[in-house]
Amino acid sequence: MSSSEPGLAAVARRAEEYLRNRGAAIVAPALDEAGLAARLALYDFAAPRALDAIAADLFDLLGHATIRTDSPRYFGLFNPPALPEGVAGDLIAAAVNPQLAVWGHAPAAAEIERKLIRLFGDLIGWPAAELAGGFTSGGTEANHTACLAALARRYPGWAERGLAAAHPRPVIIVSAEAHLAWIKIARSVGLGAEAIRLVPTADGLALSAAAAAQAIAAEPGIDPFLIVATAGTTGHGAIDDIAGLAALARGLGSHLHVDAAWAGAALLLTECRDLFVGIEAADSVTIDPHKWLSVPMGAGLYLARDWSALEAAFAVSTGYMPSASVERRDPYIHSLQWSRRFIGLKLFTILAASGLDGVRARLRHQIAMGALLRDGLRADGWQVLNDTVLPLLCFAPLGETDDDAIRALEREVVASGVTWISSVRLRGRLALRACITSYETAPADIEALLRQLRLARPA
Repeated sequence: MSSSEPGLAAVARRAEEYLRNRGAAIVAPALDEAGLAARLALYDFAAPRALDAIAADLFDLLGHATIRTDSPRYFGLFNPPALPEGVAGDLIAAAVNPQLAVWGHAPAAAEIERKLIRLFGDLIGWPAAELAGGFTSGGTEANHTACLAALARRYPGWAERGLAAAHPRPVIIVSAEAHLAWIKIARSVGLGAEAIRLVPTADGLALSAAAAAQAIAAEPGIDPFLIVATAGTTGHGAIDDIAGLAALARGLGSHLHVDAAWAGAALLLTECRDLFVGIEAADSVTIDPHKWLSVPMGAGLYLARDWSALEAAFAVSTGYMPSASVERRDPYIHSLQWSRRFIGLKLFTILAASGLDGVRARLRHQIAMGALLRDGLRADGWQVLNDTVLPLLCFAPLGETDDDAIRALEREVVASGVTWISSVRLRGRLALRACITSYETAPADIEALLRQLRLARPA
């Protein structure tokens, strides 16, 4: 690398090298806390350093003190490797640094994000005329937006008087298997955690409309202003009865939100459409592009069938803003954020560079790797405990129900450094969990996991 190379170009080369070598990295490197502290202590900020040298040091530092979620042998949570095209989009967004508070200051950026909102809204099956939404920092902010929109929609006086306008007692109906960000959301909007009704699922996986209706009927005097259908639980990939919950919500006048943060990407696949029956009846949907679409974090997407609830929840007007246009859909009067990064560009560059068929091919490849892992587990005598076409497997040794034994297996696999898995509670028992999160995962990586499981399992 030339010492005269411009700073950003040098960093880009370092980034390319890092991405190129990630497949060979130790997935769970041993942490040297003293060494980490010593290296950071060298940065006293007393004198400037060359950007290339800083970048080289940081890539090395982060690569050796991070669980390598970008590895094709990381079978953990929804933290996939970022596609280079998405990294490029992030760089362009940072370089241009447009202000997305008002349409008029960044019309190109605003329209790029609208184009993406229309794309996903069309996949959901909503009419294009009033299709609404915006990009968020992630799924929690998108779901938080759904809660605020539901409050505004249900209680006309809420925007001015807050929860004093909410009668009878407002509650959120959600599966006991859902992401517990809903508890944080309930606290942050002033409802408190006691407003969350974590409804047990009959099969231990997916929430049925009958179970939700029973929970509501059991508590006279509550108002289920928001009903949530989870489409792809974090633990085991289950998808709630969206159509049934939509019918229940319509009958109660409740807001139906579908949290499809991870699995929502499968809407792109015609063969997976049956997983989401009824989603077109939802009032709003969350999809996280930084999960299964391999967009650099953070990138969430809140989608709604119309703008009315967003306007009611967020619209403000002030003299120092150059616009407060409902017609132009100025983002700051339709979302919680004011100044905001151009989040949508990294998704746009991925779609532009890969094409929809390229994106679909990556999703199908991961589904195929999930099927390969499922077959391998069964061939090796493991019991697969969840049933889904999504590439997420929960499994245990046949007949093994002891939590300590499962945790011992997990620790041994992770300690190898070769691969990474987690554990999850399912139907009252602990199970091992492996999710295909990397588009680079290949049959050899699946075999590496199976081999580590064989080594960890007692004879």
